Amino acid sequence: MRTLLLLSGLLFYIQSVQAQDSLNTYTKWAIGVKGGATFSFITATDEEITRENARISTIQGTTYGGVIRYMTEKNFGLQIEANYTEKGWEERFRSLIDPTKIDPSRSYRVNLDYLEVPLLAYGYFGKRNVKIFLNAGMYGAWLLSYDTEAAPSVDPDDITYEYLLADQNKFDVGVRGGAGLAVATKVGTFQLESTYSLGFNSVMDRFRTPIPSILQNNAITGTLGYLIEF
Repeated sequence: MRTLLLLSGLLFYIQSVQAQDSLNTYTKWAIGVKGGATFSFITATDEEITRENARISTIQGTTYGGVIRYMTEKNFGLQIEANYTEKGWEERFRSLIDPTKIDPSRSYRVNLDYLEVPLLAYGYFGKRNVKIFLNAGMYGAWLLSYDTEAAPSVDPDDITYEYLLADQNKFDVGVRGGAGLAVATKVGTFQLESTYSLGFNSVMDRFRTPIPSILQNNAITGTLGYLIEF
């Protein structure tokens, strides 16, 4: 959370430095696409309920979508995206032979597919063709689908956070921040970006489950994007 606040502060600093520039001179639109990988997991606000025999692990998924950006100043603007994003988590259990070790083959996995719409402040610095950029803001997300995978050797009573349809939350809202490198060419702008997002809503409704905790979505993404400016 502190990192996201620092990113937001830096973005507004960039905007204030450029405030003397003419709006008409630097207004610019950009539209493009992006795609890449997600590395997601959940965190619980009440750590005491985490069982001793399971370990919450990160899972890998994909993300892709579209980007629209409007520059209000030379180095500052607003950006909106619409992305399909795979999130979720995995619980790994101890070996039946050696209880002191985690057995990777004994796992319970939850896959959550979201439509995410981030609204971000965007700023950059650097030379004309090579720029370092930062973005930070909020996102809303709608759950499109989900599925679960459990190893045959896993006892349902051992599952710490069992995902059930009746207990799900279909909407999430959270914060997102990131940084990246953009390279402008004659055919468009290519950019590499890394972001971190934290959800505020619980993945499962804590008022309808025996879990007295907020289970928050966390995701680290790495994407490659292509944009055309006009």
